[in-house]
Amino acid sequence: MFLVFFVCAFCFSGCRTRQTKEKTISIVAAGDVNFGSDYGNNMTPDRNQRTLIFKHCKDIIKNADIAFCNLETVLCNNGMPAKNIEEKNTFVFRANPDFCDVLVDAGFDVVSIANNHIRDFGAYGESQTKKFLTQSGIQFLSIDGETAEFLIDGIKIYFAGFTYGSRNRSIVNPAVVFDEIKNLSRRCDVFVVSFHAGAEGDRAIHTKNSTEMFLGENRGNPVLLAHGAIDNGADVVLMHGPHVPRAVEMYKNRFIAYSLGNFVNYGWNLGGFTKIAPLVWLELYPDGRPCKVDIISFIQKRPGFPEFDTGHSAYKIIKELTKSDFGAKNIKFTKDSK
Repeated sequence: MFLVFFVCAFCFSGCRTRQTKEKTISIVAAGDVNFGSDYGNNMTPDRNQRTLIFKHCKDIIKNADIAFCNLETVLCNNGMPAKNIEEKNTFVFRANPDFCDVLVDAGFDVVSIANNHIRDFGAYGESQTKKFLTQSGIQFLSIDGETAEFLIDGIKIYFAGFTYGSRNRSIVNPAVVFDEIKNLSRRCDVFVVSFHAGAEGDRAIHTKNSTEMFLGENRGNPVLLAHGAIDNGADVVLMHGPHVPRAVEMYKNRFIAYSLGNFVNYGWNLGGFTKIAPLVWLELYPDGRPCKVDIISFIQKRPGFPEFDTGHSAYKIIKELTKSDFGAKNIKFTKDSK
C-alpha cells in the first residue's frame, strides 16, 4: 500500500473513499501547545492576544471529526513548583484555567497531558488541569490511565498517551506499555496512541532506532515504541517531545509521525527547526488504515503563534527527513504546492 501525502492550505482534496462511498474519519493533530507561564512574572498571552493564538488554523482544526494536541502547560490557579527551578534547564509552565476556553474555541477535542510538564506544580496542578479540562468538555490522555473515546458514524475511536519518567505506564518499560495497548485496542475500531518521547532540539531532528537520552534521562526508543504499538493493535502513532518535526513512516499499513514539533510555544526565542509547526490532517478508513494525509505547514511567528507558511517548510522538511531516515519506500509525496 502506498500512502499519498498532499500539501494544502485550507481546503482538502477528495480521496478514493469519496468515490467508493466508504466512510472515513478525519483527525487533525498538532504538536506541543505551551501557553507560557504565569509563575513569577506573568508571561502568558493577555486577553487580547488569546484570540490570535489559533486565528490562522482554527478553521482547519474545527473541520476535523477529532482534533488533538499535546498540552504542555499546567492549567490551575496558585500552587508551588514541584521542581527546583534554580537548576539549569529546568522550566515550569502554568497558566490560568480559562485557557481551556482558548482550546475549545480553536476546536480541540482531546489533549495529551502525558508529558514531562503536567506535574510542574505537582499532583495539585495535574488534578486541577484534569478538572478544568473536564469542565470544558475536552478529553485528555494521562499517564495515570485516562483515555479518550469518540464515536463517529458508528466507529469507536480510542486515544491513549504515554511518556517517560518513573511513573506507572512509562515508556522506559515498553513491555508494560505494549500490554496496555493490546488490551485497549480490543475495545475499539480505531486506536490512536500518543507518545511523548525522544531527545530535544535541532540536533534531534533525525529518528534513530535506538534509545535516546536527553539531560541524562531515558527518553525511549521511538522506533521500538512506534512499531511495538502497532504490533499490539495501534492504528496511528503520534509522537511529540523533541520540539522539532521528524520523519513519518508507514508500518504495516499504519501511519506514524515521529514528532509533530512545536505548534504554540509562547514567549520563546524560536529559530531553526523549533519554529516549524506542522499540522497533520489524517483521513482513516474504519479499520484504521490511512486513506490520505495532508501535512499543512505553519510557522511560529513572535510571540509564538502559528501562521500559514507559504514556503511549506514543514512539508518539505518532513519529506526530506522521511526519505533520509526511512527511505519512504511505501510513501509517495506529491509535488509541492505553488
